[in-house]
This record gives sequence, structure tokens and C-alpha cells, in this order.
Amino acid sequence: MMIPLPLASYWHQYLHPELTRLAEPVQGWFYTIQPPGDLLVNLWALIGLGLIVGLLAGFFGVGGGFVMTPLLNLIANVPYNVAVGTDLTQMLGTATIANLRQREFGYVDYKLALLMLLGSIIGVETGAQFLEFLKASGAIRLGGYRLELVQLVMTSVYSMLLGWIGSLVYREAQAVLRARTTWVAPPPPEIPVASRLRSINLPPMISLPVSGVESISLWLILAVGWVAGVLTGLLGVSGGFLRMPALIYVLGIPTVVSIGTNLFELLVAAIYGTLTHSLKGNVELILVIILLVSSTIGSSLGAALQRKFATPRLQQIFAGLIVVIIFLMFLKLFS
Repeated sequence: MMIPLPLASYWHQYLHPELTRLAEPVQGWFYTIQPPGDLLVNLWALIGLGLIVGLLAGFFGVGGGFVMTPLLNLIANVPYNVAVGTDLTQMLGTATIANLRQREFGYVDYKLALLMLLGSIIGVETGAQFLEFLKASGAIRLGGYRLELVQLVMTSVYSMLLGWIGSLVYREAQAVLRARTTWVAPPPPEIPVASRLRSINLPPMISLPVSGVESISLWLILAVGWVAGVLTGLLGVSGGFLRMPALIYVLGIPTVVSIGTNLFELLVAAIYGTLTHSLKGNVELILVIILLVSSTIGSSLGAALQRKFATPRLQQIFAGLIVVIIFLMFLKLFS
């Protein structure tokens, strides 16, 4: 049975929870999502969304996960919990491909990766459970508006994340433009944070021969993995934008080893994240297939265009686009 309601019926699920389990797989170019089963999604819109996000990711060299999840909610009205679980499952496919490519180089510290996974898996489950808590918390009153708590929290968190990434892209573009016109003095040497943290003798201490680290606290490795795992479980993002700098600047791991280790750790964390979100009913398989195929095509196209047309001005436009997305997210939240 299909509930013939338009896309605007997203809010209907909260008024009539008895309808949220009704679903049909495909009817024409629309299909319903379960849950909520009364939400019609246009397949062409999903294909277009995957192509656009993949294009942006390939062109600007950023992960598409931090854009895909909020846009699924903003454009297709997909609930945040389903968007997170679906995007995380899609990320499993891309992580598998990346690891197969990385095996040719062999730069993976498996000891470090397995230790980080202890923290990451706990972090993924922590993030997923917190999302379930938000999903079950219902609505609150804020300034005369009735807002679903999961919508409010996820919109706020994604806005901060998008704003941070947008500022990084904009500053990088500004630095390139300044370097073209004026001579820029090299920045002063940074404080060796990695050396300070590795000098903390909090037992147990371990060595990482592949990474060239003689002694480091196990708790520091677990903490890095846990924080990245929370982001993966809660937001459906890879956490690589946090894990990679932490591996290099906090743990002091060589860049070439950090890349392979991060990809391996991401793959296993994505497997666990996909499993736990599937058990919680947060994964829509049709969405996964559509987004994986379309975003892969878009990413390849974006990478090809990047080699020909990439300029700092386009990076600034991308940063401006992120600001627009944040504005639209809050506009939808309070509409």
C-alpha cells in the first residue's frame, strides 16, 4: 500500500506515527522510504543529488559525506537518521575501493589501525546510540516553534561542521591568491604538539615500529579513534578530516603511513557503522545504490574538470555555496 502524499508530507510522520511503517519499493519514478513509509522520493532528484555531490567532492578534493547527509534531508526530505545510515553504507563502498587501490602501496600500520579501531568502534556505537536517543526524544518548543530535537541538533552540528570546512576552503583560496600577487613570508614554526603528547607517560605505553614511533600512550590512540568514530556514527561522515590531522600532528605518524592507515581504519569502522545502523532501521538500500553509482560518476567527472578549470575563485564560490546550504537548512528547520 502506498500513501499518496507529496514530499511536503515529511512532517506527517510525526502527527501520524501509525503510518510510518507502510512502504512500497518502487512506483514509476517515485518510491517510499521506510521509515517513514509515507515519504515519496523522486529518483531523478536522488540521481541528480548524487551527481552533484560527487562532482563537488571530485572537483574540490573534499569528502562528499559532510554535504550528502544534510542535502538528503534538505532536498529530498529524508529523515536525518535514515540519511546518516544510508550515507554511511554508501561510504562503505567507496572505502572498499580506496583500500583496494591503497594495497598496491602497502603503507599501512596495521598495529596502529587495530588499536584505533578499539576506540573507533566504541565511538561509532556511541554516535549511533545518541542519534537513536535524538530520534526518540520527540519535539520541543523553541521561540514559538515546534521543533523535532533530532532536526534541531543535527542541523546545528552539520552547520558548524560545514562552516568550519567552508572557512578552511576559503582561507586556502585566499592564501593562493595572495601568493600570486605578493611575496608571503613563511609561517613561524609550529609548536610540536605531537612531541608533547607522546611524552605523556600514561601507561600502558606501546611502540609502533612501522610508523617509527618508539613509545606512545595507548590511551591517546584510543581517544583519537573514539572521537573520529563518534563523528562517523552520529553524522555518517568518514571522520578523515579529523583523523588524518590527528594521525600526523598529534600521534606524529608519517603522512604516507597515515593515508593508508586511515583508509583501512575507515573501512572497518564503516562496516561496523553500516551494521549497527542497519539493525536500527536507518539504512535504505535503494538510496545507497542510487547514491553510490551517481556520486561515483560525479566524482570521476569532477576530478577530470578539476585538472582543467580549478581556480581559487571557484574555491571561494564553493565556500559561498556552503553558506547558502547552512542558511537553507535553518530556513527549513523553522519553516
